[in-house]
Amino acid sequence: VAVAGVASAQATIYGVVDAGFVNDGTDTSFTSGVNGTPRIGFKGTEDLGGGLSVAFTVETGFHNAAETATSIGDRGARVSMSGGFGTVELGSSVLSASFWARAATDPTGTNNYAIATYAGSARNDSSINYTSPNIGGAVVRYSTVLSADSTNTDAVQDISVAYTAGALTIGAASNDDGGTTGKGKSIGIAYDMGMAKVFGNSVTTVAQVKTTSFGLNVPMGAMTLEADFRTTADADVDANMVAAQYALSKATKVTVYRTKIQGSDASMGVGIRHNF
Repeated sequence: VAVAGVASAQATIYGVVDAGFVNDGTDTSFTSGVNGTPRIGFKGTEDLGGGLSVAFTVETGFHNAAETATSIGDRGARVSMSGGFGTVELGSSVLSASFWARAATDPTGTNNYAIATYAGSARNDSSINYTSPNIGGAVVRYSTVLSADSTNTDAVQDISVAYTAGALTIGAASNDDGGTTGKGKSIGIAYDMGMAKVFGNSVTTVAQVKTTSFGLNVPMGAMTLEADFRTTADADVDANMVAAQYALSKATKVTVYRTKIQGSDASMGVGIRHNF
């Protein structure tokens, strides 16, 4: 599928610049991507008429702390067609169906310091993706990578649903990575109580690692407090996370966080993120 005549489309430039400092329990270092991964992207849409539209995205990562080799579109190059049927998207580094279900029920929105686990890969290359229209509060997503493009023997199959009704959100996903380790699955819930939003998730990865997590998100004006606690079945690797974000504007926020995985030193970081 080719997208030509970009000059006739409504194209925009967007991105994230994010830098700060992280202490791993031993040393403090300048780092890139405390809150979100730095990137620059180009995206555009064109109205084809008859309820159809086409869109494209080309996104490239960069490093705020030191120069690194990169390639145009290393964070995704994709094209999509949308209409009353939903959206079909083709391309690389596309956020998976499993990711969207889990992100809907994570207290950080899956920021870089999150301790979330997923039923499958968070992103897929060479992927075919479908997103349904909102049907009574439910959005269904499906991702596949053909067997010829899969890193395993068979095709990747990933399906999820996110349902929102008022203050309640439920996200569930099932993933088969085309290998022999089994299928991943997840189910999560988020409930907005007004003064706070609570989260709970149960995830089995394709490697059959089972985790359970409980989190909290508390808005306090320009500041938001976040906390998450994760346990792993049959393993002494419990983890916890606490964070505070302060919005300096709609586009700029400061983040302070601390994460701790059982058996490892705590990691602490502070950084500033600007979206454009």
